[in-house]
Amino acid sequence: MNRQNQSDLTNARPKDFRLFLQHELIKRCKKNPSFSVRAFALLLGIENSALSKILSGKRQLTGKMVLRLGQKLALSPNEISEFSIAPIAENPDTKNESFRQLTLDQFAVVSDWYHYAIHELCRVKSSKSDARWIARKLGITVAEASSAIERLLRLGYLERSSNGSLINCSGPLTTLGNEFTAAAFRNLQRQVLEKAIAALEEVPIEKRDQTSMTMAISSKKLIEAKARIKKFRRELSEFLESDSKNLDSVYHLGISLYPVTKTEN
Repeated sequence: MNRQNQSDLTNARPKDFRLFLQHELIKRCKKNPSFSVRAFALLLGIENSALSKILSGKRQLTGKMVLRLGQKLALSPNEISEFSIAPIAENPDTKNESFRQLTLDQFAVVSDWYHYAIHELCRVKSSKSDARWIARKLGITVAEASSAIERLLRLGYLERSSNGSLINCSGPLTTLGNEFTAAAFRNLQRQVLEKAIAALEEVPIEKRDQTSMTMAISSKKLIEAKARIKKFRRELSEFLESDSKNLDSVYHLGISLYPVTKTEN
């Protein structure tokens, strides 16, 4: 698959109209942080409570409703006809692997950093399963938190206990072993780097560690260097997560190794 096709796959519109509405709401919230479900309902000409039930999967969409809402969003008849109308999906059966390997489609769905943060936040001892609390904790919108929780549940990375609590049931997530050159992978890494820059300005030095090193190297050793970085990451992860009863924060770890000299022809 060439890069253009991969990008098209990553940016493809959801075929489930309910998921499409979620996507549109989040897109508008990112452009305007004050945008809300209420504002979206006003735009669509629908009651706020009705839209909330549709977005959460508690109200089934009809073909007539899809047509009406699609027209409000300026979709063409052909675009509207491509949507499927499906109820909220059941969590799929998943394998108990130590590190889950995300497929390209799955990774495209969870390409925003906060999916991984929510996945890990569920392991923190003070964690709450309320989307509003999660949104405040991570500095994202409630719409983003709610949609991310649903995706993680649908993919089987989270489960709800009998009392409604969110449970991290899949272990660590990784993209290693896949040739991710699609926009989804670049988008995630860009977000991680942007948050690292923000932390440099906003987080006290005692709560972070950001260092760099410039060195002359033999490029023949890069393959082994990457393997050592991977080993280091996992060993550090095991060390930091070993006190499972006292997990109280979610951190990002980013390690960069890249050339600053141009390759001569």
